[in-house]
Amino acid sequence: METLFKIFAIAVAGLALTVLVKKHSPEMGLLLGLFVAIAIFAAGFDAFRSVKDFLDSVLGETGVARETVVPVWKACVIAIVTKITAELCRDAKENAAASGVETAGAVLGLFVVLPLFSSLFSMMRQML
Repeated sequence: METLFKIFAIAVAGLALTVLVKKHSPEMGLLLGLFVAIAIFAAGFDAFRSVKDFLDSVLGETGVARETVVPVWKACVIAIVTKITAELCRDAKENAAASGVETAGAVLGLFVVLPLFSSLFSMMRQML
């Protein structure tokens, strides 16, 4: 809950500053928006670490292969970074760049889960 309040405070303060700065200097407003996004990500990083630790403990208890979960984790991180980057592009009124980032993120997400598809097809071949 403490992390949520930190993120909320950073977002509200950053939004207020960004709106004020954008009126006089749109470029500085964009940089400030980027800084706020990075600060929010840093504030929430402990939560990412907690989720990773939890998944590691579940993997240890269940005996599920790490190779099964790592691609899913990578795909989630790619989705989060893609979303943040695309929104920053939209804030800068660069919709074409935002679309490019989203497309690249989708392709990279598929790329990192290819080992899962390979394992799935291998299992299916063995069953047939």
